[in-house]
Amino acid sequence: MCRIYGYFGSDRDVRAMEAARDAQLPGGPDRQAHVRGEDWGLGCNRLAIQDPSHGRQPFTNADGSVHAVFNGEIYNFRAIRRELAAHGVRVDGDCDGSVLLPYYELHGDRFVDRLEGMYAIALVDLRSGRRLKLWSDPLAVKSLYYEATADGVTFASEPGGLAALRTGRPDVDPHAVDHYLNWQCLPPGSSLYAGVSSLRAGEHLVHDGHTAVVRARRRTETAPPDGTCTPARLGSLLTGEVERMSLQSAPVAVQLSGGLDSAVLATLLGRRRTDVTGFHVTHEGTHPSDEETYARDAAAHAGIPLEVVEIREAELPELIPPMVAALGSPNATPHALSAYVLFREIAQRSFRVCFVGDGADEQFGGYRRYSTALAATDDAWAERYLDRLSLVPHARYRRLYTPEYRALLDSDGSSRARARELLGPPAPGRLEQLLTFDRLHKLPGLNLRKLDHLSMAHGIEGRVPYCQPAVTDFARRTPDALKATEARRKRILWDAGAPLVPESVRTRQKQPFTFPVDAFLAPGTKLWEFATDVLARPRLRTDGFLSGAAVREVLDTHAVRRDQARLVWGLMILELSLLPLP
Repeated sequence: MCRIYGYFGSDRDVRAMEAARDAQLPGGPDRQAHVRGEDWGLGCNRLAIQDPSHGRQPFTNADGSVHAVFNGEIYNFRAIRRELAAHGVRVDGDCDGSVLLPYYELHGDRFVDRLEGMYAIALVDLRSGRRLKLWSDPLAVKSLYYEATADGVTFASEPGGLAALRTGRPDVDPHAVDHYLNWQCLPPGSSLYAGVSSLRAGEHLVHDGHTAVVRARRRTETAPPDGTCTPARLGSLLTGEVERMSLQSAPVAVQLSGGLDSAVLATLLGRRRTDVTGFHVTHEGTHPSDEETYARDAAAHAGIPLEVVEIREAELPELIPPMVAALGSPNATPHALSAYVLFREIAQRSFRVCFVGDGADEQFGGYRRYSTALAATDDAWAERYLDRLSLVPHARYRRLYTPEYRALLDSDGSSRARARELLGPPAPGRLEQLLTFDRLHKLPGLNLRKLDHLSMAHGIEGRVPYCQPAVTDFARRTPDALKATEARRKRILWDAGAPLVPESVRTRQKQPFTFPVDAFLAPGTKLWEFATDVLARPRLRTDGFLSGAAVREVLDTHAVRRDQARLVWGLMILELSLLPLP
């Protein structure tokens, strides 16, 4: 697990490479190195987990014609090493990244189709023409930002690293505010800044020194739903994935929310290892969303200790700015702050690996919005579904815009119009249509980007078994009725996980990992004072995005009725995210 950066096509001096290195140092504290050639450079900050004594990056082949850097984990690397050995290629050590470059030399660009894990890979191939090649894993678990211009390409794992390689200050993308309010994040392929993109799930970029071409991954057709997708088979699949994802010698943390998904992982890890610790975050005061009792039951059932971290109200104004800076891209979910604090505490206790349950709901239909959409009988269900994904419904956030900004979006195309197109392609059934949309667009942009940036900000590798390719394939082959119906959600995972979780977790009502924003944003609290001070800043208004009167109305309404907490929080995060880059 690392942070990577580089350029191709036009030169950057060593100071720019060092600045990109330093901007991403928390995610790769163990070793920093780069290699440069004529008009190209690759750099890596390493977080050494799997065989720290080997796998030093950048990787270079024997004659110096191919160079690569890599961020992520390849869980089938031992099978790849055996395949390489059968072709007479010896790979020293037991580091997953060491197999990548020889595997590319063996299979060419299609080598990524054989990788199982999460990754962002950058490679410079100087043979028979000079080319830069970038790859993202099938769900874009690992982020990679890039800017392609007539002069070439710059790239980095984080926006701050990319900014260090730029030759000038970027302008805010005029569509970014609309994206954010529509998605609660910036969707894959976009960023806050004009001209800066991020690789989408499974994308592959190639630059030949003149032109950048981005190709979508060729998706293999999934077999139609069949009877082999049973709870027992899913249980065996998850057991095997967790086993091979936990082979390193370093101790393991697991985020325990108190729900099914993380409780299953805790028990599977506890059966395999004796050095697993659960971590749970609570919030000062008494809140209906508190899940500590369930987390303690899950830890006891798994046979692992539990560390409980409490977030205190007085700390919030000091916690939010560094959390926003670590995200690098605005994310409106209040529980991002809970995740930030949790990963900080995990790091302070000297862990470097944390398992999380992200992706289970998007794979197996766990959210209430799926059942609601399945129950709908009119043609407006898709619009209501997209409203559920937005910070507030579309008609409501449009009222925040200045007339000029609304006119711009109407002429250029709004984020909601694009979301309608992405949701539109038919699937075997409505549920799979929704899940495909969420897997490829909502999950990477919101939850996985949050996980990647907030965990790596503290030198923690977040591992996501539910996002493994084999799990995605299994989920797509599972009949809809075993995933979600109008009456029951995530059925097959509940049935598979029943023996792995305590009765209290099996019988509880589902709720998301959350942060009690309504309570903490009550008028008169420290967070309210902080939020209103932030929203008094002029960036969103003076840049012509939001109406000052509309923002004041939101604050005034919340001060009276306290029903605007999520919107106030989201606007505060956006304003802080628009602070100028260094």
